[in-house]
Amino acid sequence: MNEGTIHRFRSHITILATGGYGKIYYSATAAHTCTGDGNGMVLRAGLPLQDMEFVQFHPTGLYGIGCLISEAVRGEGGFLLNSKGERFMEKYAPNAKDLASRDVVSRSMAIEINQGRGIGKNKDHLHLHIEHIDPKIIETRLPGISESVATFVDRDVTKEPIPVVPTVHYNMGGIPTNYKAEVLTLNGGEKKVPGLMAIGETACVSVHGANRLGSNSLIDLVVFGKAAARRATELVKSNSPHEEISKSETDKLLDRFDKLRNGNGSNKTSELRLSMQKTMQSKCGVFRTEKILKEG
Repeated sequence: MNEGTIHRFRSHITILATGGYGKIYYSATAAHTCTGDGNGMVLRAGLPLQDMEFVQFHPTGLYGIGCLISEAVRGEGGFLLNSKGERFMEKYAPNAKDLASRDVVSRSMAIEINQGRGIGKNKDHLHLHIEHIDPKIIETRLPGISESVATFVDRDVTKEPIPVVPTVHYNMGGIPTNYKAEVLTLNGGEKKVPGLMAIGETACVSVHGANRLGSNSLIDLVVFGKAAARRATELVKSNSPHEEISKSETDKLLDRFDKLRNGNGSNKTSELRLSMQKTMQSKCGVFRTEKILKEG
């Protein structure tokens, strides 16, 4: 990495742990590296992906940044307003109001934005108010929130609202595996791909359904991560030789890499990425219909 030289590693088993695909959206809580790289590798190898449409949205991501604004903020008395100054959650969830579940609040926010009651120049976000809460409570019970908002959007939460938008938080879909983390060749099938495993958000063991429950993402790490290690130790035998890899296969990979890094087209990568992210956010977001998906 220091020199930029390319190395090839041979292994008996490769474990893909490249994270989810949250950053294909404009607003996501994921790290900037979560761009679906492992999923893309599997597709290019002619293998299937599973449940890729199952994307969880957290209702309150910091607008334009994606940084998570915890549900604890609403738990301490924070509330959402639209451009008309209405506490719209009273309309969608009369009893729970701003404390409704993630999917209910996300859908409600999306409806408000889609119907033109969003805030800002593009009417594409809403406001979360906590300036009425005692600053001492904010400091003790919501540590880090005021700092994050001040750092990323230069606002004082004790005086100004927080700009928020439904934000991609977790991907339930991914590379189909069994409970031992071995990659499968068919969704729900049992035929395994020799020497290939996947764990974490890039995998889909299919334990989360369409919308995982809070903290259950840990299963993908601590349970199936350990399962992968155990299975790998069972499969790999000491001193077993590596298979030969043909030079043509290596050259094919290097040619693809060089074509990407040496491209000199008129479109900037950053512009293409932003266009894709904006399209995904608006046309493949909380609500999806055949019409808007085709538009996207």
